[in-house]
Amino acid sequence: MHTNHFPVLVGVADKQPAAVAYAVAEAVRLRRPLRVVHCWALPSPASAFYVGSETLGAMRVEGQEVLDAAAAVVADSGVDLEVEYVMTDGSPVDVLSEAATRAAALVLGSDDVPWFDRFLGGEMSGHLARTAACPVVVVPERNVPGTGTGGVVVTVDGDTSAAGPLRYAFEQADARQEALHVLHAAPEATLREDFQNHHANVAEIVAGWKEQYPDVSVFRSTTDGAPVDECIQATAEASLVVIGRHHGHSTPFAKARPIALTVLRKAQCPVAVVPLDYARP
Repeated sequence: MHTNHFPVLVGVADKQPAAVAYAVAEAVRLRRPLRVVHCWALPSPASAFYVGSETLGAMRVEGQEVLDAAAAVVADSGVDLEVEYVMTDGSPVDVLSEAATRAAALVLGSDDVPWFDRFLGGEMSGHLARTAACPVVVVPERNVPGTGTGGVVVTVDGDTSAAGPLRYAFEQADARQEALHVLHAAPEATLREDFQNHHANVAEIVAGWKEQYPDVSVFRSTTDGAPVDECIQATAEASLVVIGRHHGHSTPFAKARPIALTVLRKAQCPVAVVPLDYARP
């Protein structure tokens, strides 16, 4: 398979077949190589002196088992793909943040903590989703690839630039040959006149992207900021939900995107958090 330079990066903390399977499919869609990374880290550099070589060896063996499980998922996919497997010591956040500067996308799996709580709670996935240089896709382990029939959903408002998330959403819908649902969620307490302006602004922006992707079927819906059945129904069957964020935004994600939080808590599919200035590498 011919590939471009930047790989799809997947960070695996444990045996997470759904995240790896998503990353494989993403690498195929984008015609990129795949890089699978497992990090193991001690609480501090000095800890190595106390835990002993046997414990360190056991951690490396466990790490290799995680990579072997990922390799089995890749092999089962049956696709011709350039793959690199990396096991390294160090903080997963630091290692993946650095690697994300040279990645087309970063894919992360869930863990024992409910995925949306970890995502929004400031731990590893949440931190990387807010700060990584590339789009970050969080994949709930219960996700089954290919079961989403509702296409790609992107949430936008009329208050911030949506160029990056819309570009990413159109790229994904085009690559998947799926419809794109643009969910316009205006900020809460928006005046009616401002809401109408937001709506017109979003419609104009979407029309511009539609010209670049004429084969993508697009439909739009709106909400005034309160959770509605349409939002839930749109994401329940989606194959991907796309949400925007500022580079290095210091505001907690849950406060910065209250409507997106509602959508995320109900979503049963992968969620991509995309920099507002995203441009495909």
